[in-house]
Amino acid sequence: MRTHALAAVSLIALCTTAAGADLPMPYKAPPPAIAGGWTGFYLGLNGGGGIALGRSDFSVGGVNFATVRNTLPGPLGGVQAGYNWQMGAAVVGFEADYQLSNLRGGISAPCPIGLCNAAALTATYGQKVPWFGTVRARLGYTQGSWLFYVTGGYTYARLETNAFAAAGGVSASFSQIENRSGWNIGTGIEVMLTPNWTARIEYLYLDLGTRSTSLSFPALPLTVVDSARMELHVARLAVNYKF
Repeated sequence: MRTHALAAVSLIALCTTAAGADLPMPYKAPPPAIAGGWTGFYLGLNGGGGIALGRSDFSVGGVNFATVRNTLPGPLGGVQAGYNWQMGAAVVGFEADYQLSNLRGGISAPCPIGLCNAAALTATYGQKVPWFGTVRARLGYTQGSWLFYVTGGYTYARLETNAFAAAGGVSASFSQIENRSGWNIGTGIEVMLTPNWTARIEYLYLDLGTRSTSLSFPALPLTVVDSARMELHVARLAVNYKF
């Protein structure tokens, strides 16, 4: 009797084990994706550096007599605000920023060496960009917590120019403040640090075009035309808070 009982218990245990082996393992669903992780309005701060490259062609009566190439390096910083829409792996949006900058530079004797020496001419030419801003569209691709994007749009800036020349006891000076506008294009990489905070590194190229200005010097009986072109290269770091 005892033998039959042990055999029955063993058979039940064996059947239970076999039945358990046929049961599917418990399914654990993956954590849900964050829907629209980049979607929303954001506001942030940025800082970095840049270099402005200026070229001025000076002419009298349509004849070019001097070309000035100026380099304006310096730091910059500002604020930006924008809005993103995430659609799957794609992110589209727009952004506006305003920058204060210390981009400035100048040169001495911006004329052919022979002319400067022959006329005993001394001259200085300086420029600076105290502020600028952009309004841009953004198009990006997100993978995990990273966003890779390209951007481009409208640019505006303040350009200040000061020039002075003296020769043969006669001197003349010129100062001009103008607001320029143009276009920009760039690229960047942004990372989502938390659901609300992001950080990025960005490069922008800004083209402010060419503008011709007539310069009249009271001490000289002539009008000089300055055809001045300006472009900027900007690299900056930024942090944003997404609402």
